[in-house]
Amino acid sequence: MAQVFDTIIQGGRVVDPASGVDSVADLGIRHGKIARVGEGLPRTAGVRLFDAHGRIVIPGHIDTHTHISSPWARSVDRAFGHAMLAESGTTTALDLAGEPTALAEGMQRRGAGLNVACLLGLVPHQTIRTDDPGPALLRETIAATMKKGAIGVKLLGGYHPFTPESTADTIREGNDQLAWVAFHVGTKATGSDLHGLREIPDLVADGRLHVAHINSYCRGMVLPPAEECREAVQILESKRGQLVSEAYLAQINGTNGKCDEAGNLVYNVAQNCLKARGYPTTEAGIRQALLDGYGSALVERDERVVLVSGAEAVKVWEDASTDASLSFPVNPPLSAMLLTIERYPDGEFVVDAISTDGGSLPRNVAIERTMALVRFGALSMADAVRKLSVNPARMLGLRQKGHLSPGADADITIIDEGSGRATMSLVAGEVIMMDGRVVGTGGTWFVTAAGEDAARRSGLPYQVLDLAESQLYAGWN
Repeated sequence: MAQVFDTIIQGGRVVDPASGVDSVADLGIRHGKIARVGEGLPRTAGVRLFDAHGRIVIPGHIDTHTHISSPWARSVDRAFGHAMLAESGTTTALDLAGEPTALAEGMQRRGAGLNVACLLGLVPHQTIRTDDPGPALLRETIAATMKKGAIGVKLLGGYHPFTPESTADTIREGNDQLAWVAFHVGTKATGSDLHGLREIPDLVADGRLHVAHINSYCRGMVLPPAEECREAVQILESKRGQLVSEAYLAQINGTNGKCDEAGNLVYNVAQNCLKARGYPTTEAGIRQALLDGYGSALVERDERVVLVSGAEAVKVWEDASTDASLSFPVNPPLSAMLLTIERYPDGEFVVDAISTDGGSLPRNVAIERTMALVRFGALSMADAVRKLSVNPARMLGLRQKGHLSPGADADITIIDEGSGRATMSLVAGEVIMMDGRVVGTGGTWFVTAAGEDAARRSGLPYQVLDLAESQLYAGWN
């Protein structure tokens, strides 16, 4: 008897390096799972057919660094990021520095059908009671946030740095609870640059850590960018097996323009952005950078977040009493490319994944910029899929994702080979984006066992992750 499918994606170039597949074929889906990859799959009555001729069919893009909640970032609604990610071809996202209750509320209100997990951003006096918490408070905070549905925490060193001692304690306490721990580098002893990156070996000791957007620390603030990249690679190599990392390929960053009562910029990241172009790190410097078009402000428009510059950006910033989300083109393309393509002698990538650091920030270009590297010859198409899908699935321990073998989750991204942009994506066999238009709603909340009750109470579909299966905790005991 012929196999029956719910959906068939016809005639695309199926690229699935985890299964050793790179050929023009049909992809059959049944009950939200991959059923078969092959030529000429039978078309039975009622099957949905999607024509993928001239397009590339890959496992769904898993973005390991996004921003879609963060309730303390009040100048824009971060929940718009669900649709912005779906439009770019993402199917699964890790919200780095969000808040689980806000994430669930945003998914219910503006969800686009994505799978989403969340880390709590550690913000002193908001999400944690003090500037430099000790082990007991960290233990309590991590446990409480995982019960609320986060899978771990993120240290916001570029914005809310702890002392080196508290930073190391956070990593250790998170590891002890098998919580995901991510780090935007920098402590009160350093900053969000190569100096902060150099602290990692001592801070992590024999623990485990996700080093967030590693290209952000290779902007030429300490050494020329290529030299900073070489040192970043050496640092990752020195702790291979203990660290996971990602880089993003957009030139613009995201930061905050908050100034203190004396008119000085508060956050180290924003200070670095102004220093990079010789502006003073003051209200006057921010104002001039925005007027010059070097800086941009984030605003909501047509249910999306967009960038504006000039006098309009100054007004947004001033209306927010300087506490506004801003962006600057400070990421050297050379750093992003070098860190993306660097390999160990055994062929594995040093930096595990390509992310966006986007979501509600309009830089969700991971797929199209990765495809540009393929056209340039810096990556093969199989390499691109490893960076966009295979490795991110392994990072998070998502064994049913990142490949298209029978029985895998039917999370799929379809890419136009000419433009390099995603034209369609599916999650569990259901279309969430078609021709750049979001058709998905809601989403699936990824939690650990500690957060299962919170997920159940939310009414959202959810899935329980076992981080013991993640690359972060591989071999951990």
